[in-house]
Amino acid sequence: MSTCVTLRNISKAFGIRQLFTNISLTVSEKERIGLIGPNGSGKSTLLKIMAGLETPDTGDRTLRQGARLTYVAQ
Repeated sequence: MSTCVTLRNISKAFGIRQLFTNISLTVSEKERIGLIGPNGSGKSTLLKIMAGLETPDTGDRTLRQGARLTYVAQ
């Protein structure tokens, strides 16, 4: 399977509230993932970063050429 999206050392904060720090994640073709956590922990924000709708404070997002990622809001 080829890699569709890669996140490296992603961090995101809103004001003084740090949502997450140094997250690295790879999602391959036909792979499905789920995020579990309490409200306000940054699950939707991480998905928006993966989809390219939001930028991380630090880290890199790499999307395979020709890949298309879609985010469906709650």
